Amino acid sequence: MTAYALITNPGGDLLIVHPAKGGPWQLPGGIVEQGESPVDAVRREGREELGLGLDIRERDLLAVEWLQATRPGRRDRLAFLFAGPVLRLADTDRITLQRDELDAWCWATRADAESMLHPAIAARIVGPLQTPGGAVYREIRIRQEWTL
Repeated sequence: MTAYALITNPGGDLLIVHPAKGGPWQLPGGIVEQGESPVDAVRREGREELGLGLDIRERDLLAVEWLQATRPGRRDRLAFLFAGPVLRLADTDRITLQRDELDAWCWATRADAESMLHPAIAARIVGPLQTPGGAVYREIRIRQEWTL
């Protein structure tokens, strides 16, 4: 399982992060550890990766997504997406990146975020970004057949 937060600023821009190992930009969040709930995981990732205490609760759930494994030997997974807080300038001044995980963060408009994020991640940005309470369930299936 993975858990991510859609964190915005008062202008509606989305906070996205860039992994230190390279690749496309991502949403803040990550893997749910053994014995951890998805909401606890997204809070922990906020503390570890951004140095922020994110006030995210169960009712902030926006979507649950099933992702089919992309190759043999991998497992299907669930991704939980939560509405994160609206950060003001004083909040963003406190962002401290976990340098072994992330090398940059930025504010991006929805259109910019959709072009900067991996297409599967960009597909998660649907509907209002800060309106929890009407959670959505989605399935992401691969289109190719595996040959063993």
